[in-house]
Amino acid sequence: MLSAGTCAYRAGQRSLRLTSLTALLLLSGMAVWSSAGAQAQSEPPERTELQWLQAIQTAAQRLNYVGTIVYQRGAAVQSSRIVHYFDGSISHERLQLLDGKRREYIRRDTEVQCLYPDSRKVRLERRPDQETFPALGAGAPAEILQRYRVELGGVERVAGLQCRVITLQPLDDLRYGHWLCADRSSALLLKAQTLNERAEPLEQMAFAEVKIGERMDRNQLKPSWSTDGWQVDKAETQPTDVEENGWRISAPAGFRRLRAVVRTMASGDIERPAMQVVYSDGLATLSVFIEPGQGINLMHDITHFQGPISGYSRRVGDALVTAIGEVPPATVRMVALSVSPIVDPTRSR
Repeated sequence: MLSAGTCAYRAGQRSLRLTSLTALLLLSGMAVWSSAGAQAQSEPPERTELQWLQAIQTAAQRLNYVGTIVYQRGAAVQSSRIVHYFDGSISHERLQLLDGKRREYIRRDTEVQCLYPDSRKVRLERRPDQETFPALGAGAPAEILQRYRVELGGVERVAGLQCRVITLQPLDDLRYGHWLCADRSSALLLKAQTLNERAEPLEQMAFAEVKIGERMDRNQLKPSWSTDGWQVDKAETQPTDVEENGWRISAPAGFRRLRAVVRTMASGDIERPAMQVVYSDGLATLSVFIEPGQGINLMHDITHFQGPISGYSRRVGDALVTAIGEVPPATVRMVALSVSPIVDPTRSR
């Protein structure tokens, strides 16, 4: 997931909810795209639940594809254009927002350039995990199966292609469910919905049109504008040890710590350091931010959520603590309330 202080690489699919939520936080096998006739020539082999999850993750990283993605949450709809190329070693990607302010995101493996042409700025950032649609998540499929029940459904049609329906039912109330539809041939994810406890969609992302496995013109990966003379900002992060810095956090069952870093949080012209700890259950992610000296004016806890993203902020001493993630509100509240200072950091060792 993305957090305040990062460039919104997911904005192509989710910028509507991320932009407003960030404002709240600042208070603190190669398949070929075939015709219908070619599809009728042979039926793709059926996969098991585990094989489907593995194939979906592989397809998002190692296939070439070009298409238009539509993101919908409630009455809000936004579209983006994605170009993805795998050179045999690493992934290259270009994401263009087609609605609202002009923005573009260029990714090479873990390095992301966020282009803002109206302000002539480029923000450079390193994203270690590929979690954006059509990727499924950062964890191994076996890890996902420990916390979700996977069921294979029927065949539907999305973006002119036949896709297999796959549902992921959470085994507890700490996480949301998911409805997926993956191309029967390539396993590329064509549509994904995040579901609440009543199986109602909180958001959905889908290809309106897509071409898979075609020969790629590398020029399609180039940005739309020359960035000569633009202001360049680099998001710096440094690994840190939360316990050695005097803080204790209890993660929800099934969530493991991916990383802990110190990063710069920006609010207008003001920048301040904050610790960020990222957790994942293989599919859902959540982050905890600890900002020393920023909780002084926070008089009461704040709950905020949009679509599947929930946040909870509270004051702990003179620090602002915020938990945010693609999980139910009760989950981030539980995590935020678990954050406490360690009187003697050596006791945690």
